[in-house]
Amino acid sequence: MVSYPLSHEERTAFEPREKGLHSVTLAKITYVNDRIKTYRLIIKDKSGVQVCSSKPSPPPTICADCVGKFLPGQWLDVHVPGIKKAGGFTITSSPRNASPVAANIRAEDVESQPFIELAVQKSPDNPPAAWLWRPEEDIVGKDLTVRVGGSFVWPPPGVDASTIKRVVFIAGGVGINPLISILSYIRQEQPLLDVRFLYSTKISSKGAQQGEVLFLPRILNLLSTPSGAERQGKSRLELFLTGTWDGIGDFGSVLTQRIDEAALSRAIDSQEKRQSSIFYVCGPRDMTDSIVEHLRGQDNIAPEQVLCEKWW
Repeated sequence: MVSYPLSHEERTAFEPREKGLHSVTLAKITYVNDRIKTYRLIIKDKSGVQVCSSKPSPPPTICADCVGKFLPGQWLDVHVPGIKKAGGFTITSSPRNASPVAANIRAEDVESQPFIELAVQKSPDNPPAAWLWRPEEDIVGKDLTVRVGGSFVWPPPGVDASTIKRVVFIAGGVGINPLISILSYIRQEQPLLDVRFLYSTKISSKGAQQGEVLFLPRILNLLSTPSGAERQGKSRLELFLTGTWDGIGDFGSVLTQRIDEAALSRAIDSQEKRQSSIFYVCGPRDMTDSIVEHLRGQDNIAPEQVLCEKWW
């Protein structure tokens, strides 16, 4: 008997999601590397899609105030032309980018329109992803329908946000996607929050440059300290590169290995700091399971302080 992999909608059937759909236009595609492209979806509704300011509800419900809005870290059901089942792709932009804009913005001014951004890995066996990897001239300008869903969000459900002084992000590969949305939003809304970021990814070419590592330039920019001393020392990125990289390029501080227990110990930090920390982990299944188990086994880290999402 042949078994078929579950579709995105089947796999996330018990996750919270909106009932209604939003109409969007695929306006722009940006090549990152031979495995990843990013997609800008312009929201056709003039009211945009706004961030929900209410405390998130536990799954499988979305609170009434969140209908028509989204939280950092969520994903989209994406319905593309000619394919019955929706694809699932994580939102990589901040909710602020989807908010309404001034009425005098011209429709052709793509950069100023409210939008949602996705990053999609090349996946020939995934029909919606394969459609998005068609030649740019065949799909740019096409209309799609999307629905917001997911429970891996900021602020963390079940935690008093006023007690959080520190956020630790741990990403593997395209597990960076929900975390870049959360980081972007935190930097906009809570710029003085202490942030640690561990990012492990594979480099597929010897001469890879910074821009070929998904969202690395954006992370470096978000973790910079433009406001000077008041944020100095409050943000740190540890980058872990594997693969065929030759060690040349402007990547900042780099370790050519996977994230190990020593790196996790540095991120967890002191007994005092870990009590007021939240840990977000997203990456391949085995990596995520291992890191979550390690974090939850530490003293002074409660289970609700460790949130995770796995990509398949």
